[in-house]
Amino acid sequence: MCSPALIEQVKKRISRRNALAALGGAGAAASSGCLPAAVSSKKSTPAKKTATPAPKKRRWASKPVDQVSFSRVVDLSHTLHPDFPAWFSEGKEVTTRGKRTFVPPAVVEVKPVFEWEHDKVNLNQVTYWEHVGTHMDAPAHFSEGSTVDEIPVEDLVLPLVVIDIKVRAAKDPLALLNIEDIRSWEDDHGPIPDRACVAMNSGWAKHVKTSKFKSLDKAGKHRQPAFHIDAVEYLMQAREVVALAVDTFSFDNQHSPGSDVHYRWLGDERWGIENVNNLDDVPTKGATIVVGQPSIKGGSGGPNRTMALV
Repeated sequence: MCSPALIEQVKKRISRRNALAALGGAGAAASSGCLPAAVSSKKSTPAKKTATPAPKKRRWASKPVDQVSFSRVVDLSHTLHPDFPAWFSEGKEVTTRGKRTFVPPAVVEVKPVFEWEHDKVNLNQVTYWEHVGTHMDAPAHFSEGSTVDEIPVEDLVLPLVVIDIKVRAAKDPLALLNIEDIRSWEDDHGPIPDRACVAMNSGWAKHVKTSKFKSLDKAGKHRQPAFHIDAVEYLMQAREVVALAVDTFSFDNQHSPGSDVHYRWLGDERWGIENVNNLDDVPTKGATIVVGQPSIKGGSGGPNRTMALV
């Protein structure tokens, strides 16, 4: 998730469509580790603000994953609880960039309605923020695109690709998964499969119970590894990738303060999962991700139970 202070910004800040348009015809070169020289992995520089048309709601060329077989299931979710790290602290006043002030409630709250002791049945009322814990960002989170209930169910079962950047992330809390990382993965495993979910494994999930998970800087801003906008453009232009996944708070970090990845990816009717867990327990290729996303009408995302079939 990105802070609601950013959600109120104007739509996407940059577009490298021209620089990356050639990638559509460069798939073979990319799979052999050769990428066009026009693609750089330098820090992105937001361009002038431009109006973003409402994305066309579409169905991918969807089909169920062929003949999935597995011997074990890996839980890729964290358990959501009131103390789970979130963008805001309960009861601490927040002012958005739009100068709107509000006081956040608890991340999640479970109130008993019926209790076993008195009623011989348990029933709770559960309230939570949509973008907390292990959760989906639907296109509607950063665009006028599809809400969670409009995502085809067959698109919630996808080949899982895991790209490891743990070594670099251990040295830099603002490390980015870049095009070179994708090229290295494809050198070893071949082209990213169609309709994949590409997950960044930065090792951040193991820090979820410590202050390192937020890694606040001197200004109190979050720091965590994320996707480079150029890598995302490549996955959009040269590969048929449906979803992103990260083991951190967000697809973006301070290198893209305009939430470039969110606006670009979600604005193209794609979706993603943030705060995934246990990526070290799945192979880099060959697993199938299954996202048990509640189908709530009009939802922009929400907590879910995500798993990998290995």
